[in-house]
Amino acid sequence: MSMTVDVSRLREQLSELLDHAVQAGEVCLIEQNGKPYAVLVSAREWRRRTVGKQLDALGASYRLTKENQRRTEELLAESKTRSLTRAERRELNSLLRESEQVMLRRAKALGHR
Repeated sequence: MSMTVDVSRLREQLSELLDHAVQAGEVCLIEQNGKPYAVLVSAREWRRRTVGKQLDALGASYRLTKENQRRTEELLAESKTRSLTRAERRELNSLLRESEQVMLRRAKALGHR
């Protein structure tokens, strides 16, 4: 969710808007003369967005395919409601190993920046 404020309100309520952006994690779009002018976000949110984009730009080996992500989530959800079959457990373990490898590659890439 985001909120929109005019520059004049920003001047009047900067402290409150900063607290709101940090505590609520909400994006604040700042307008001047009714047009987008700037964006106020917490440092944590800014890092999350920029680091995520940098890692995604590294290529396919730095993320799971959408299908594998969907299947992992599906099997994990199923495992909470019933016992998985032997084949499903093997599949889930394989997907989790792949996820771990992706996470390790991403962590290593972050360490080199």
